[in-house]
Amino acid sequence: MEDWRIIVDGPLPGLVNMEVDSNLLSSAEANPLPQTVVRLYSWEKPTVSIGRHQAPEKAVNLSVCAELEVPVVARPTGGRAVLHDVELTYAVVSNDEARFPISGLQPSYLAIAKILAAGLGKLGICCELAPGVRETASSFRTEVKNPCFASASRHELLVRGRKVAGSAQRRLRRSFLQHGSIPLRLDCERMARILGSQPSLLQNSMTCIEEAVARPVSLAELTEAMRSAFEEHFERG
Repeated sequence: MEDWRIIVDGPLPGLVNMEVDSNLLSSAEANPLPQTVVRLYSWEKPTVSIGRHQAPEKAVNLSVCAELEVPVVARPTGGRAVLHDVELTYAVVSNDEARFPISGLQPSYLAIAKILAAGLGKLGICCELAPGVRETASSFRTEVKNPCFASASRHELLVRGRKVAGSAQRRLRRSFLQHGSIPLRLDCERMARILGSQPSLLQNSMTCIEEAVARPVSLAELTEAMRSAFEEHFERG
């Protein structure tokens, strides 16, 4: 029996998506056997997720969210606010030190980033890894933060200097969950309104799959590229 599996889910409500990821993490933490689950999914409607250390009133423009009927849900991971719209979201849950380093934050980010980069490479996208550091939990409690895609943390993926995939991680004693957003298309004006940011800031700091390849890309095509990259990684052992 394989010690890994890949799940491809259709569009689900934001609360359900976050509950599924949380349950996968709880299951990995409780399981005495090594296991790794990769989940690829999308969202029933545009939804904002905020990091578990963020206050909603500081993370997003709640009045605009209400006006546009955009739900706001809390992630089990940290990080900044993300508008999930036309995108593929990935989640990696593992308690298997042989597949992903459990004891260190940066090594697991790097290992997953390399797989994501391989998946984007199947679409002809050449990525580089962002330098720098990842922010601490305390900073999210005390400051009003820009959205997730307004800056890149260490080992996130860049295309020509702009972020194409954002990630956040939660670690328990013997397992971790990392999930992240890979946008197919962007509406920076709308995103800026919802997240209380400036369109120019988002336009200068982030990109999307269709911009990177200069052609339309379907969710199914992006999903298959990522599924294939993870599968190849696991089959190599």
